[in-house]
Amino acid sequence: MQFVWMGFLKSSDPIQPELQQQISGFLQQPYIHIENAGVLRNAEGGRAGYLVIFEAENRSAAEALVRESPLRGAGLYSEFHLLEYQEEVG
Repeated sequence: MQFVWMGFLKSSDPIQPELQQQISGFLQQPYIHIENAGVLRNAEGGRAGYLVIFEAENRSAAEALVRESPLRGAGLYSEFHLLEYQEEVG
């Protein structure tokens, strides 16, 4: 199953280098295939959030990945959503 996880940041302030390293390591974990990940930007070009598209066996596995997010652990999200994703074009 494919999932999309969108997290919206509380602030567009720069992410601390230590946390950025944790994020990079998290995205490279070998357990769940991450198809695409990137920054969401606001109209001014500031960092507004993150979007990750990944495959997981089921929703429980997807939720487990989200729980391990360094950004979530640091309390930087104002909100986040985990949705099943069904590709229609591509």
